[in-house]
Amino acid sequence: MFRQYLDCFQMLNKSFHLLELLRFYKVNNLNFIRNASTGKKLLKMNKYDMESAYKVSNNKKSSRITQPDDYFYVCDPVSAGPGVVSKALLKAGVPRLRILEKNEDFLLELKELSKQHSNLEIIEEDFLFLPFIEHRSFDDDSISYLEAFFKDVPNLSWNEGAPFRIFSIISSKKSLTFLRFLLAVLPNRSSIFFYGRCELFLLLPHSEYLYLIAEHKKNFSIYRWSTVLYRLFFEITILDKFRPDIFSPSPSGRDKKKKEENDFYLVKFIPRSDLFSSRVNDNKLKDFYFFIRYHLVRRTWLVIPTLEGWVPSCGPRLIKEGMRVFTRFGDLSPEQLLMLFNQFSSWPEYEQSPFHRSLRKFYRKESLPYDDDENSRTKLF
Repeated sequence: MFRQYLDCFQMLNKSFHLLELLRFYKVNNLNFIRNASTGKKLLKMNKYDMESAYKVSNNKKSSRITQPDDYFYVCDPVSAGPGVVSKALLKAGVPRLRILEKNEDFLLELKELSKQHSNLEIIEEDFLFLPFIEHRSFDDDSISYLEAFFKDVPNLSWNEGAPFRIFSIISSKKSLTFLRFLLAVLPNRSSIFFYGRCELFLLLPHSEYLYLIAEHKKNFSIYRWSTVLYRLFFEITILDKFRPDIFSPSPSGRDKKKKEENDFYLVKFIPRSDLFSSRVNDNKLKDFYFFIRYHLVRRTWLVIPTLEGWVPSCGPRLIKEGMRVFTRFGDLSPEQLLMLFNQFSSWPEYEQSPFHRSLRKFYRKESLPYDDDENSRTKLF
C-alpha cells in the first residue's frame, strides 16, 4: 500500500497541471501570481477571478480576511500524503497550513517538513471521518474534535469572509459521505460552518461532477437531492479539469468515454451569503433540507398527490399557483423546488401536518443518514 501511495505522489509531483491549481493564491501581491512548482510568473490572471478566489474586498470593514492569519487545510490522505501538495502550498505563500494526516507511513516526512516551516501544523486525525466521530471527545480533557481541528480559527459573522480554506481530493466513499455531511450541517450552521463561510476547493471525480451539474430536464436520471442542495446552498465555480494520469499512468488504448469517466474537476464551493437571510422563508433551512431529502428520494413522485398526503385538499392551491397535475418532483428545478417549499411551509396547516411530525422524528435520530441511495426512503426515519 505504501509503495502505491509513493508512486502516486511521485507522479503527482511531476505534474505541472495539478500544482498549477494552486495559482489562485496570492504571492507577494495581487499584480501577478506564480506557479507553485516552478516559481515562474503566470500571466493568465483572467482565467480565474483573483479577487473572488482570495476574497479580497473593497469594503474596509472586511479587510481582516486579507490579513496573513488565514488558515488553509489539506484534509485528505491522498492530498497530504508525503507532503507533495503541502510543499507546493507553502511555496505559494499560504499564511498558515494545517495538514490532517493519520497514516504513520507519511507522518515522519511531514514532521520533518514542519520543522522547516513555522506556519505548518500537523493534526494527526482524519478530517473526513468527522461525520462519524464529531460528538466523540478528542482526548482526556474532553476537547471536541472540532475544537482540535480549528484551534485559534476566528469565529466570523456570516458575511465577514472566509475563516479558513480546505483542499481535498474526493476519491473514496468516505469522502463522498463527508460531502453529504456538509449539506446536512450547513442549514444549522454547525460543524465547520460554525466558524463562518469557509471555502472548499475540492477535486471531484467525474461521477460526482455529473450530479453537481445535472439539469432536471436534460439529465433526469442523475438529478439528485444532492444536486438541488449543492446549487441552492453554495456559490459554485468550476475551475479546471484534470486527467487521471496526474495520479498514476493511465493504460493506453482506452476509449474516449472510459477516459472521461476517470477525469477530475477542481471546484470551488462557498456557502451563499444570503443563505440565512432571504433564501428560505423564516429561515426554515432544516425543514427545507428534509423536504428535499424526502421528496427527491424518488424523483418520479407526483407533486400534488404527495403534498396532499401532508396537507389534504391542498391540490387546488397548488394548481392555482401554476402546478400541473402530473408534475413530478424531478421535473422541478432547484429554484422551483425552493419556491414550492416556501409556499408549502407558509400554509397555516404546516406546523401541525404529518410532514412536520416526520421532520421532528428525522432530527431526533442519533445520527442522520448521509447516503445517496434513492431507493432508501425508509432510512430517513
